[in-house]
Amino acid sequence: MGADEEFDEVRRMINRMLSDAVQGKRGPDVEPHAKGFAVRSGARDERPPRRYIVQVPPEPALPGPEVEATPEDVRVTMDLGGRAPTAVRTRVSGRLLLIEVEGPRPLQRVVELPVEVETEARCSVREGVLDLTFKRRKPLTVP
Repeated sequence: MGADEEFDEVRRMINRMLSDAVQGKRGPDVEPHAKGFAVRSGARDERPPRRYIVQVPPEPALPGPEVEATPEDVRVTMDLGGRAPTAVRTRVSGRLLLIEVEGPRPLQRVVELPVEVETEARCSVREGVLDLTFKRRKPLTVP
């Protein structure tokens, strides 16, 4: 296969993908999923720990959440797109925050925070806007 044929094949593949995107066709990965990967450590005989990346497809009509960090806390504000939540659950892992909104139209979002926070949050929903406030995690002090 010559160079011109390879470029033609790539061009046809790109045109197919663009046409699918314009027509609204989605690939197989439209549901939330987690991918695991191993992290290497210094010791050869110990098994590497498993890390996970959670990928939640964003809802294109909603803007991304706003994150504001102050010296005392971290505030996350998110538009719910007219949803009336029956429950809001949050999970914190390091600097990642998973927000799950339950109700007639459920919603999941993953937000990267600027600093690590405590797991407890103050939560309020007003006029379709979710406000979460987390206390910053205090650094460990060694006496």
